[in-house]
Amino acid sequence: MTAGGVEATTLTAVAERAGVARATVYLRWPTRSALIGAAARAAVGGQVLPLTGDIEDDIRVAAAFLQRVFELPTTPAMLPEIIRGVLAKPPELKFDAVAPRRREFTRLYAAGARAQGFDPTVDPHLPFDILLGTALSYLFANGRAMSGDDAERLGEVVIRGLRTA
Repeated sequence: MTAGGVEATTLTAVAERAGVARATVYLRWPTRSALIGAAARAAVGGQVLPLTGDIEDDIRVAAAFLQRVFELPTTPAMLPEIIRGVLAKPPELKFDAVAPRRREFTRLYAAGARAQGFDPTVDPHLPFDILLGTALSYLFANGRAMSGDDAERLGEVVIRGLRTA
């Protein structure tokens, strides 16, 4: 992918470069979208969004994490294939593979919202989806990732919007 870009990244090209049979590559990644999804995870160094259960802190950390991921030059290059793979019928790439911490973020919000002063009636997926959706929209609209300051402001806006008092 680094040498030829996303367009040149095929299961056949990966097999040739690795010196293995194409069937061997298919055992690991059954579709091109799955391969691109794995490359996307590798591009962030296998890092996952750290979560603590402190909703306010987790929102701030998630906004900064997404900013760093979208700042990587590989992210915009891979997005079309990731989107295509997730939306394929049937899906070739599970959204959970692209955003593996969304479920845990949602669980932590649902479990701690009331006690931490956040609106417990809000769909618990919404905070994460707002952060991710904003990062995507910013990239699409501006052709670049949000700045660190923008990500910090986004986190604060989401926190204020979810507070009950």
